[in-house]
Amino acid sequence: MPYEPKFDIRDPIHGFIELSRSELRIVDSAPFQRLRRIHQLGTTYLVYPTAEHTRFAHSLGVMQMSTRIFDRLVHKHHGELKWSEEQIMKYRQILRLTALLHDIGHAPFSHTSDGIFPADLNHEMMGAKIICETPIGDIVDEIGKPFEFGRQHIADMITQGLPEKDYRLLRDLLIGELDADKMDYLLRDSLSLGVEYGKFDLPRILQTLCLFPHERTWRLGVEEGGVQAVEGLVMARYYMFVQIYFHKTRRVYDKMMERFLQDLLPNDRKTLPDNVEEYLNWDDTRVLERAKEHPSPWGRRILNREHFVLAYQAPARRPLSSQETKRLKELLLDIEHTFGYNQVIADFASKTPIKFEHEENRDPFKTSLALLVKSTNRSCMLGSSVSAD
Repeated sequence: MPYEPKFDIRDPIHGFIELSRSELRIVDSAPFQRLRRIHQLGTTYLVYPTAEHTRFAHSLGVMQMSTRIFDRLVHKHHGELKWSEEQIMKYRQILRLTALLHDIGHAPFSHTSDGIFPADLNHEMMGAKIICETPIGDIVDEIGKPFEFGRQHIADMITQGLPEKDYRLLRDLLIGELDADKMDYLLRDSLSLGVEYGKFDLPRILQTLCLFPHERTWRLGVEEGGVQAVEGLVMARYYMFVQIYFHKTRRVYDKMMERFLQDLLPNDRKTLPDNVEEYLNWDDTRVLERAKEHPSPWGRRILNREHFVLAYQAPARRPLSSQETKRLKELLLDIEHTFGYNQVIADFASKTPIKFEHEENRDPFKTSLALLVKSTNRSCMLGSSVSAD
């Protein structure tokens, strides 16, 4: 393999992030530079003023974190894995590119826009389209040619993973219960917001991560001495969800932004464009500029920080069936219709701060919070417990 010069990017979490010249070409491409204009935490900056970090820095951080995990595991389990040096280099490069590009398809204000993708699309699928249909794909093909992989491999890793057992392990390192994505965003969000909730013992986790055999493949685990460190990570995620990601004011701004985007989008479906070239023109900067002149009341409220106030929040109690969840969604829509679309926002979060298993059949379920917010000149109440299967 020819030697490629390395380039260092200074980072507050990892110290320095190392890139090859080819990887730097991806970072310098227009689709990747767009991530500088996508807030990592959506509208959270309207609640926590320093939440100005972007998907750009996080993507670099996940690449660095996943590489650290990979190198540690290969060093610890080189004999058991029985990978050749060429395989190690191939898998390492696939992991780095997948980590670098895993968020390339995010819409304006990140997860705030998840609800307005076309029915057959999400940000992972759009990321795969961007990789395959832009010059990024050409660069990926060049990088992967010596290892016999290309753009479609990386696109498939992001959307669904690849069937081979070794690729499943790579995906676990990036998107799993104990993954590089989670480790980076918890530390990065905590640092940027100035809170302590998301901090955990990263050095201890990296030291005690290990692999164990499972169904004729390898799965990611942790040695006994690292159990408490992993518990610290789980609790850090829980506290960040409760205190930051589920913050009542942040959630109402997300809903207001979603409504503004629906007013702003030119198509009748009120969804984001599915054409890659058109989609890449949308970022946070464009949305906020349009808010200055668009007649939608939601844009004005966002710019002037005129959010609705909390009327009632129902705590999660027991898991509901899919039918019960459907009826609750219908109830929330009825409430919005009764009090007026511009006067009330009803919302419930479908993602849980911590994962559980059902006591009877051990199937995982997600608990949720119901939230109702109102404008200051109306009053209403809602009482319910919510969950999503």
